[in-house]
Amino acid sequence: MPRGFRPSPLMLSGLILMIAGLALWRLAPELDLTLLALFRLDSMSPAVPAIRGLTMLGGLSLLAPFALVVAAGLALHGDQRRALWLVLTVATGRLAVETAKFMCARGRPPLAGRLDDVSSPSFPSAHAAGTLLVWLALAMLFDRQRRFLLPTTVAMAAAIGWTRLALGVHWPGDVLAGFGLALVWAGLAERWLPPAPVRISRV
Repeated sequence: MPRGFRPSPLMLSGLILMIAGLALWRLAPELDLTLLALFRLDSMSPAVPAIRGLTMLGGLSLLAPFALVVAAGLALHGDQRRALWLVLTVATGRLAVETAKFMCARGRPPLAGRLDDVSSPSFPSAHAAGTLLVWLALAMLFDRQRRFLLPTTVAMAAAIGWTRLALGVHWPGDVLAGFGLALVWAGLAERWLPPAPVRISRV
């Protein structure tokens, strides 16, 4: 860490969630399994198709284009530095998640209980991390809209995290760790967020 570095509340909160997720996995696997059983839907539930649709909102195939569209809009309005910041924040955050998945190599919940097709390692949840990171980044970029964006961020992250458990494709510890990684990454990225360009009004 650079000299004088002080973790922000965002980063500290993220570290706590990451440790909690890791503890569930390594120290309390029975609790992790019990919590999963509480959240997981029955395969015959009529809500399963809707949950499968909802969980797609947290996938890379939708989050990445969404972030790129926002970045393109910023660039077209002369805010290229902040557009680049958004792209780099989302891209490096995803890289961090995939690196963590590769290093941890945790198996998914039992195949018999899964209601969606997945093949990658389980820890941390990329859907949970990606959703929280993208919406937090937007709240940082558009400060004037934070009153709307922060509740939206919490609602979207909670909804997507829940769908991963409801579909039985992630352990609760995975989702906690995904949220934690997103908070840490957002806290780091915030330190390099360029200021909004000054708009000079014409008289």
